[in-house]
Amino acid sequence: MHGRDTKGCVASMKSVAKLSYDAAQDGISYTFSIIPSTLGKDKEMQVSNLVTLMDGYFEETGHHINVNVMEKSTLLDAMDHPEKYPQLTIRVSGYAVNFIKLTREQQLDVIHRTFHDKL
Repeated sequence: MHGRDTKGCVASMKSVAKLSYDAAQDGISYTFSIIPSTLGKDKEMQVSNLVTLMDGYFEETGHHINVNVMEKSTLLDAMDHPEKYPQLTIRVSGYAVNFIKLTREQQLDVIHRTFHDKL
């Protein structure tokens, strides 16, 4: 089901925030990945824009969200050179995990998920 959120991160977040949590007894785990440059040109702007996105998500009645801010290329490099990334931790389905400790199949699953490159 990867690749269905094609209209940008704001549209994706609004869609998830609309879901009824009443019918989800175990909750809804929403893992949201975005490329840093999508959030702005410098660190200050990136942080400010990420905070604004999160505020908007929760104002739209969103509940739980796992956020990854990184380049997909970092994960690809970590697959080929795990020794360079001993502490690379990502969020997946409600928990934090060391990327290089995942199986190759799990790593590829994470890599094939949407990394938002537009708001």
